[in-house]
Amino acid sequence: MNLSERIKLILEENQLKQKELAKELGVTESYISAIINSRNYNISQALATLIEEKYGYSTSWILEGTEPKLKVIGKNRTLSDIHKKAILQIEKLTPEQIKAVLAFVKSLEEVENDLKGRQ
Repeated sequence: MNLSERIKLILEENQLKQKELAKELGVTESYISAIINSRNYNISQALATLIEEKYGYSTSWILEGTEPKLKVIGKNRTLSDIHKKAILQIEKLTPEQIKAVLAFVKSLEEVENDLKGRQ
């Protein structure tokens, strides 16, 4: 997978348009377009690091295609990509938003326990 394909995948997985990604990264839309259309085969280490910080894709995967695709979080190396992505999103939340997420998770556990109790 080349750089163009990796950037396309980032757009797809995050449901972003080129314009949105460009704005988030502080580059022009034409720069993103050049990467996607294979007119630009390299990006800087700094830009790859910014993508890692904002979207969770590892710098080495962005630059070279080296696995793992998502940056490793914590000591649990067995987390699936979806788990890693969820953790990365949670890291961006405010304390109030995290409380809401925890309340939601707790309510899911309660519903699951209720369903088990009825069986």
